[in-house]
Amino acid sequence: MSSLSAPYALGEGTLTEQQRLIAQARSLEPHARWMLDRISIKPGSSAIDFGCGPLGIMNLLSERVGSNGVVIGIEREPRYAEMARNELKERQLRNARVIDGDALKSGLEKNSYDLVHARLVLINLPPVFQQELLAEMLSLLKPGGTIALQDFDSASYVCYPRHPSWDLLLSVWNDSFQAKGGNEFVGRSLAQLLRTAGVKNVQMKVHVEVAQVGEYRRTHLLSLVESGRDLMLASGRMTAADLNKHLAALSEHLVDPDTTLIDKMNVQSWGQKAN
Repeated sequence: MSSLSAPYALGEGTLTEQQRLIAQARSLEPHARWMLDRISIKPGSSAIDFGCGPLGIMNLLSERVGSNGVVIGIEREPRYAEMARNELKERQLRNARVIDGDALKSGLEKNSYDLVHARLVLINLPPVFQQELLAEMLSLLKPGGTIALQDFDSASYVCYPRHPSWDLLLSVWNDSFQAKGGNEFVGRSLAQLLRTAGVKNVQMKVHVEVAQVGEYRRTHLLSLVESGRDLMLASGRMTAADLNKHLAALSEHLVDPDTTLIDKMNVQSWGQKAN
């Protein structure tokens, strides 16, 4: 294969999905900072953010590489790439730029970058594409450079007290997402994927938190359902009226401060390319 042709499972390019991705990037920023604090990124370094979407972690990488460094975001969806350029311009991040196109056809120079990163990309890809993406990331990395991955794992995703609308929406979402090639439990496999690809000194960290009322993470499932509405309706397991009814019921349940929501695990894994 020469292209990451696996379709994006959500509402690709829609305003709802763009807004969701921006909110998600903000909510995950503390975790990303934690990981980057433990990776040696010197001023003047070069970094690539694969599948950066409307922002990714380009702003965080920009801080660390400094004015003499460079950050490149790769994004195949034109609307997200344009949003990312606008974000970079608004934040005056002159050491960062965005490339439109497939992650496997970047045209970037091999063995040339100090850090390559992907967040919430592998979760959307079947195993064969996961392996190809990691091979491409490593091919652009300098010997001794760092590859870093971040992805979700839904093993910890719990709403208590249980609610029938949570159970149904989560079940239909997971099944619909999996049918399109996604994997809500990919996080646990990150370290193994890196080791299998030949990465050395592999490290792993799992972040799990309680999502409080008012935080994006509290309504993450609602946002996913809105972005994946067509995908879920196509499953035939619910009508549009049913979906709206369950969205309203779950929204009411989640706004109740007595409802506990344990978030998905945000799994991070990183290591070095062999010399």
